[in-house]
Amino acid sequence: MYVVFNVLTVPAGGKEKMNEIFSKSADHMKTVPGCLEFMYLNSPDEDKQIVYTKWDSKESFVAWTQSEAFKKAHEERRERGITALGSKIEVYEVVHSS
Repeated sequence: MYVVFNVLTVPAGGKEKMNEIFSKSADHMKTVPGCLEFMYLNSPDEDKQIVYTKWDSKESFVAWTQSEAFKKAHEERRERGITALGSKIEVYEVVHSS
C-alpha cells in the first residue's frame, strides 16, 4: 500500500471554504481506481489542513495524478479562485498494517 499526505497551507479564514470544496472530493475519490481511503483533516494550526489518501499501489496514485479528472478538478478550483497558499506532498510505503 501507498499513503500520501498533502499538507496544505490555507489562507487566513479559509478553512471552512476548503472544507466545503473537499467534501465533494470525498465522494469522487470513492470511484477512483486504486484509492482505498480518503480523508480531509483539519489541523489545530489555523493555516494548515491535510489531504490523506491511501492507495493499493504507487502506480494507482500516479495514474490518478495524471488523469483528466485530477486535472479538471484542480483547474476548476483555480478558476474559482479557491486554492491553498502552498502544499507539501509526503509519500510513504506501508510496511505494517492491521
